[in-house]
Amino acid sequence: MEVEIRHLRVIVAIAESGSLNRASKVLGLSQPGLTGQLQRIENTLGGQLFFRAERGSSPTPFGHNVLAEARAVLRGLQGIRRRAESQAQLATAPPVRLGGFSGFLHLGLSRWLAGLEWVPGVRLTEETDPQASVDMVANGSLDLAMVYEWPGFGPRLTDGVHSEVIVPNEPVLVMVAPDHPLGSDHAVRLESVADFPWVDEPPGHSQWPIYLRQVCHRHGVSMDQQHEVLFTPTAQELVATRAAVAPALVTGQDIPDRVRLRGLVGSPLRQCLRVVYRPDTLIGAHIEEVCAELVALYHRHGARNDYFRRWWANEGRHLTPTF
Repeated sequence: MEVEIRHLRVIVAIAESGSLNRASKVLGLSQPGLTGQLQRIENTLGGQLFFRAERGSSPTPFGHNVLAEARAVLRGLQGIRRRAESQAQLATAPPVRLGGFSGFLHLGLSRWLAGLEWVPGVRLTEETDPQASVDMVANGSLDLAMVYEWPGFGPRLTDGVHSEVIVPNEPVLVMVAPDHPLGSDHAVRLESVADFPWVDEPPGHSQWPIYLRQVCHRHGVSMDQQHEVLFTPTAQELVATRAAVAPALVTGQDIPDRVRLRGLVGSPLRQCLRVVYRPDTLIGAHIEEVCAELVALYHRHGARNDYFRRWWANEGRHLTPTF
């Protein structure tokens, strides 16, 4: 007779029940039937597994060794079953849906999530309006939104929607052509930027244009917005040809011979990077892990430009929460 999984269950049941009588009830067998089965198992293994007495059964020294191995095998089998069940659930589960608008972070986070065992898949969308992204999280269209908000213009969070701040006070930069009059300075004044054509998103897509006008009004200037575009590559092309100056994320990158990032003196333009989610979702159950990865992505990507490294060393690393 070959020892099978069912035989290991018999050995464990007898040990945990403490008697053949109680074990027979647990296993749904008659006591004589269980006694005969145990004898056959012992004959196959070549040794007595239990001392029998009126008060019950206890493992022999040989039985203790066999019992330890039996439990290890059964635990391994349970692990295999759990993995198989989890895999089956992932095969039918809907993908994790990411939204919002935060530059490179969307792509970086989607790649990271796609490599995790608990993620059935990833679907990525972009929406420039933070409030629209928050509303999509609220109605279940998105599982997580990464959004920028500006002082005085934060999105409204409805019941059931939670958020975490990734970077509370990030400076907004500008991008210029390398041979632009503003390209030689590490930081430029907002008033100087206003002397040149400006390219930015069209009004109505987010509250950024309203915030920008308010800040410019406080500084006594207005932007000469000659171009309205939504896609960063289009803005970069206009900048590279000196047709305009454009706003830029502090985590952006210089493009050799085409685009340079420059800070604004006093950092008058600021924004907050926030993630929005519902705690009753798969993402909500792993939100600390997700936020920690976002901070790591943020730093790794931003550290490739000089301005970010200086800002991070002096200010940014003190602002970023630890999850």
